[in-house]
Amino acid sequence: MARNLKNFRRNNGGAAGREKAETSANGAELSGERMANLESMMNEYGGKSEGELMDELMRVTAQQKREGSFDADAMRRTASSLMPMLTPEQQRKLNAIVSRLGE
Repeated sequence: MARNLKNFRRNNGGAAGREKAETSANGAELSGERMANLESMMNEYGGKSEGELMDELMRVTAQQKREGSFDADAMRRTASSLMPMLTPEQQRKLNAIVSRLGE
């Protein structure tokens, strides 16, 4: 079953959920600071539509490109590492996003 962040909070809420969430899917331990950052991002972006998320991603990417901090190669490596965990439809969407951001 594919995972998504919208269901993460619902499935991992509460203190017991936080304990479970401190180990990522690949078994790597997440620090308390990293968990707090992830929770903050879920709070900020969790209720947004796909279109709103895409607009925000494009805005942040444009800003990073202007500042010279956008790393297209790192983005591609990250996308490649995620591909095995995604459904074919999610893979198509991710490929489209990577192509769009790489322009």
